[in-house]
Amino acid sequence: MATAKTETKKTGNTVEAKGDVKFALPDARRGLYAYVGAADYAVEQIRSLPRYQGAVVELLRSQVKDLQYQARVLPQTLRSSITDVQGRVTGTYSEFANRGEKLVSNIRKDPATQAAVEQTKTAKSQVKAARTSVKKAASDAETATEKAGDKIG
Repeated sequence: MATAKTETKKTGNTVEAKGDVKFALPDARRGLYAYVGAADYAVEQIRSLPRYQGAVVELLRSQVKDLQYQARVLPQTLRSSITDVQGRVTGTYSEFANRGEKLVSNIRKDPATQAAVEQTKTAKSQVKAARTSVKKAASDAETATEKAGDKIG
């Protein structure tokens, strides 16, 4: 069992303390025993490592063989991955192309689209006729202006 005795003395802003601690020798030994016990456990664990060394070395060897195999097949794996990606891209492209072709075909077959095309053709021929009429009217106006100028002049 531990006992402690302290004396304090205050002088101005300073405090002086003195103490005596008494404890039984078995209590002091207990802490040392714990330290020695922990060290002994560590040594025991270190001594058991050779027992696992064979398993660890074998595990490392198998991993090295596996890594060597993976390194050998890596180019082939990459090629097949690239081919797979190319195939998926080509497939997606084809799907989009087919989808677009169907959409355009449906739009062309739609009665509203066909009516709009017919109206556009009619408007185009009307514009051509109007252009011809305007040209003829401009030419007639020019001729009339010349004749009027001749009569006046």
